[in-house]
Amino acid sequence: MGERVAQQPRVDRSRARGLGAPGLPRTLVPALLAAIAYVDPGNFGVNITAGSEHGYALVWVVVFASCSAMVIQYLAAKLGMVTGKSLAEHSSERFPGIGRVLLWLQAELVVVMTDLAEIVGGAIALRLLFGMPVMAGAVCVTGFSLVVLALRIRGRSQFESVVLVLLAVILAALAWQVAIADVDSAALLRSLVPGPLDSSAALLAVGIVGATVMPHALHFHSAASRGPDAALGGPATSEERLGQRLRAGRRTVRSVVIAMAVAGAANVSLVVLSAALPAGSGASIESAYAALSAHAGQLAATVLAVALLASGLASTLVGVQTGDIVLQGFVRRPIAPLLRRLLAVLPTLLVLWLGVQPTDALVWSQVVLSFALPGTLVPLLLFTRDRRLMGGLANHSATTAVAALITAVIVGLCAYLVVTGL
Repeated sequence: MGERVAQQPRVDRSRARGLGAPGLPRTLVPALLAAIAYVDPGNFGVNITAGSEHGYALVWVVVFASCSAMVIQYLAAKLGMVTGKSLAEHSSERFPGIGRVLLWLQAELVVVMTDLAEIVGGAIALRLLFGMPVMAGAVCVTGFSLVVLALRIRGRSQFESVVLVLLAVILAALAWQVAIADVDSAALLRSLVPGPLDSSAALLAVGIVGATVMPHALHFHSAASRGPDAALGGPATSEERLGQRLRAGRRTVRSVVIAMAVAGAANVSLVVLSAALPAGSGASIESAYAALSAHAGQLAATVLAVALLASGLASTLVGVQTGDIVLQGFVRRPIAPLLRRLLAVLPTLLVLWLGVQPTDALVWSQVVLSFALPGTLVPLLLFTRDRRLMGGLANHSATTAVAALITAVIVGLCAYLVVTGL
């Protein structure tokens, strides 16, 4: 589509490399990679807890969050595709001084909380599969991310291929789990209608939103979408140029809808499989594993643990990339990549060393991400509605209204959680 920009050194350095797996549309690959953020171990923890404690009652929250993700990820992809710059780069340029510092700190908090979910989830999976202590498992997952980062620095990483294979493993495992589960179809359909939330359900609802609408995925997707269609913004100079923008926008919409629908189905599957477990099975990943082993066989339990491990490893790869994107966008001074990664994972290792329950850490990491989400959504909304920046692909007024409503609902959920005393 159109001519490839001849020289884009800044874009090429920080863009996810090699995006464009054979047989897949170019816009679909970044969307599927971003979808990993929506099936990370935090999703496993909060959705399994939701299904175990409240049955199907919170399925409507998962559906709302997944539909919201379609809108928001489209905006992130469109920003990178049209302007050739990531959300972090735009935030740094548009909000100088203290604004840039605050947004950078918020983005770094998001990266740390995301790392916590990835590493803890992978550690839980290693304990379930091999009996490895959680702290040792966390060190192994951290080591995996450092190896991947070292390979990326040397240009040997098959980043997108590995992530897409791991995503396929996750989806296949969850589909099989639902196929063998005793699902109450009538109750599942009724759960699509929103209902009242008590304080426990409200905490999980906020966690579900934080686990499903991932702020770091917005940074990642905006950067990963930069490519041949980059820098299409600004006033249209010809009818052909405008047509290029519109065709690129339509492809992006289709890709985001497909990827987020896949991720949403995976999240609903986690609630469904945990809701189908016998009452009193417990609300943690470990409890779900034990219940599956006792009632559906060891194979079913092992498949869940394999899916969790694949989720932890895949989301670690995306997390490594996102950490680079955030720092390249906000920080002018270069920091050694390996040192940067070590600093990002130290809080997670500290949390585990202090003895915090792993599933509790997963749920609370997603709650923190929900509170951090407006700080990412608001700048994204401001940028994508700016016609001077986005040209013919600036948000329609209806798109802006829907995105603003989503942001308001998320802020309202967080406020409700604070008022009810967390």
